[in-house]
Formats: sequence, C-alpha cells, structure tokens
Amino acid sequence: MKNLTIVIAAVFSGVACSAPDRLEIPPLPGPPSAWTQFSTSSIPESDCPMIQGEYLEPPSIYRSGKESKYLPKDNLDLYGGYIPFHLAERKELVENEMGLTSNRFAIQQPDPTHFYFFYLNEQTGNPVEYHFRSENGAFQCHDGYIEFPNYSTYGMIEGRSVNFQIRNVLLKDKEGALVIQSTRGPYRGNPGKAEKKFMFEFFRYPLEAE
Repeated sequence: MKNLTIVIAAVFSGVACSAPDRLEIPPLPGPPSAWTQFSTSSIPESDCPMIQGEYLEPPSIYRSGKESKYLPKDNLDLYGGYIPFHLAERKELVENEMGLTSNRFAIQQPDPTHFYFFYLNEQTGNPVEYHFRSENGAFQCHDGYIEFPNYSTYGMIEGRSVNFQIRNVLLKDKEGALVIQSTRGPYRGNPGKAEKKFMFEFFRYPLEAE
C-alpha cells in the first residue's frame, strides 16, 4: 500500500501525457460460479449492507487470470492491499476484549455512516481499531455494497508507463460471509478491448458462528 501511494503521488506530480480513451470500470461482477450468491439486502433507509460481525481467516480466494492459491504473508498485508486504512482513524488498543486472534477479525457498524474494523497486530500482539467515516470520504454505499475511493492514474515515471485503476468494495453473501471484491485494469486504452483487460479478485471470509 505504501509503494502504491508513492507511485500515485509521483505520477500526479509529473507531466501528463496524451492519452487514448479513458476506460470505464466494469460493473460489480457476480460471485465466482462455485460461490454463494451475494446478498442484496441493506440497512433500512440506506444503500449500505450490514457488515457487522466476526469473521474467520483464511479467506477463500478467486482471481481471474492469476494463481488463486496465493495468500499474503499476514493479515496486515492482505487487508492493507484492499482496504484504505490510511483514510481511517487508527487506535492501538491495550486490551483484547474481543479475544481476537491471527485467524479472526471483527467489524462493528453502529449505523450506515461509519464502521470500525478490528484485527490483531501480530507484530505488537495488540488489537488495532480503524474507524471509517463516510463523511470524511473514506467510503460510499451503492446498492448494497460499500465502495472505497478508486485508485486511478495514467502517465510516465522514470521513462516507464503507469496506467491502472482499482476499485475495491465490501459486501456480504447470502450465508453471511464478508466478501472483498477488487476490480483492476487500465485507466486508458482501447474501449473495444476493455473487458478483456480487467482482472477480478474475490476474498470470502466466513462469518464466525455465534
């Protein structure tokens, strides 16, 4: 995530290049064929899904066009690659009141405008709390899923082309599992070949039984 931020900053500070057509990110895809259907329910009077719960590691993973068995080295590597923690308020907790372990994380969601993400920092042994607020631009809700700000950039850095855009979302499936879905592809290119250039990633975390 740190390296991604550096690349984005460097590109935007450079000279813009002439570009072909901008590509629209494809609509949110359905689940992989062997997975449970996504839930379309939302919190009453909102477009946000109810994502509160405690979830189990490791996730089931599906990637189009990539090795699907790859697992990041730890939970920070996984979460940090898809959830923009830098947009949330961070707090290191002293007590592990929820009994979090390296194979379990938790989300609390008081209302549709904000939620808390908790996981165990394996380096310190303490839980970490991240507070996301929609009013600060950390996320938006659309038709039953939570969407984080998109990454998009196009240009040159050190003589090499940088051309990508990423959309990351959170949603639930009909069994109550939490799903992180990421759509990744070019920012500029030939619209006629756009669908073939995007990669879809899915991470499914089962809901812990009460």
